[in-house]
Amino acid sequence: MPEHTPDDHAAAENLSPLPVRNRSFLCFLGTQALGAFNDNVFKQLVLLLGIGYLMAGVEYQAVVQFLFALPFLLFSGLAGDIADRFSKGRLMVVCKLAEIIIALLGVGVFLMMSTAPAGSGNPSFYLWLLAAVVFLLGTQSAFFGPPKYGGIPELVRPGDLITATGMTQMTTFLAIIIGVALAGLLADLFAGRLYLAGLVTVSIAVLGTLASLGIARNPPSDPQRRISARSFTSNIRTLFRIWRNDGLMMRIMVIYSWFWFLGGVTLTAVNAYGRFQLGLTNFSTSLLVATTSLGIACGSILVARLSHGKVRIGLVVPALAALVVCLSVFALLPVHNPTAEDIDRFNQLKQSPELLEAAHIIPLAAVATRSSAYILCFLLGIASGFYSVPLLTFIQARPSASEKGRVFAAVNWLNWVFILTAALTYGAGMSVLANRANLLLAGLGVLTLCVGSVLLPGIFRHLQQQRPTFVYFRDE
Repeated sequence: MPEHTPDDHAAAENLSPLPVRNRSFLCFLGTQALGAFNDNVFKQLVLLLGIGYLMAGVEYQAVVQFLFALPFLLFSGLAGDIADRFSKGRLMVVCKLAEIIIALLGVGVFLMMSTAPAGSGNPSFYLWLLAAVVFLLGTQSAFFGPPKYGGIPELVRPGDLITATGMTQMTTFLAIIIGVALAGLLADLFAGRLYLAGLVTVSIAVLGTLASLGIARNPPSDPQRRISARSFTSNIRTLFRIWRNDGLMMRIMVIYSWFWFLGGVTLTAVNAYGRFQLGLTNFSTSLLVATTSLGIACGSILVARLSHGKVRIGLVVPALAALVVCLSVFALLPVHNPTAEDIDRFNQLKQSPELLEAAHIIPLAAVATRSSAYILCFLLGIASGFYSVPLLTFIQARPSASEKGRVFAAVNWLNWVFILTAALTYGAGMSVLANRANLLLAGLGVLTLCVGSVLLPGIFRHLQQQRPTFVYFRDE
């Protein structure tokens, strides 16, 4: 797969430098950050509402994560072809308008829950409706991903790509921090009246749509791209072509997708860990997740600053080692091990925070344990930022301009295969480990060590053979 052509670089010469003078990129940052913010406010509200419930015999959080991931498997190929066929800036505006409609549907479901007479409604019915809205939100995100990531190289100069990627990653996870924390606060403040929290998500979607209007409407990269039924399976063909022609790119894509597997398991596991093992409130549990995202934001901007315009794949090695250590240490902290009776009683009282607190079903962990958990989550995030940014920047820089939308659709598809697998892994892991999320996190550390041991040697062997111009080597 070819790298940037001279024409690609020449076309970028007139772009403004980062960050302040490039108004289009700033609008892009605001658009994608508000989108990530809204996704996490709504999804975390639904996840907190369903912690401990079983849907068709599966833990509800796993069902929600599965349904959010499924559209990426179904529609990413079509989304990639559309991203190359049409202006990426225009597509982002369309996606943001769809987000407003989906947020309004979420408000409708929350309102139905709030106005149903006590004892007359089946909670699982409303949970299924919310899960369906999450599916629609995932669909919107599936179509937003290819123009988002494939559009960054169109908005910035080649020398600014690593910085732009770091800033995008940083603002994304800052948005996740605020979104997840806000969701926990809203869940506690508006228990029984979550339609008010839903109105917040509608406002965020409107703001994101307004921000998207400032993104440059660059011409499509491949206006002759055909959109057909074959577009739905184009990701598989793209991945097969990359696997056959570019072994280095394929390995980078797989080990980058592992980052999303980690995130998929960790998000839901930390929710259960905070509520069932540390005895935290919705807000404090969401802060635990937000602390991880804060670490990712800090790690993303630090690695961008340290990279000086080059892709330093070597930083992935210590980052992966740090991930393994942080995840493993969760198993060493003294926490409560919930029984099935604890969780049943918890679910009976969860919509009445004052009764749940008075019942002392899940004892509050010691201050030292809680502090250690927050520190571990922050360090886990720092390591994740150092791990993901070099890999993502490599993936952005490797393809030619005409292939970026298609490649990023394939990357998105692969990411969400891993995220969907993460949802299944979380559901199975919590069942096998009797809802001990700390042991699930430690097991995730062992799996991460195995993945790194298998993939990293081949990556560095290919890098030494090919020596891509945008990758930094210490001996240069």
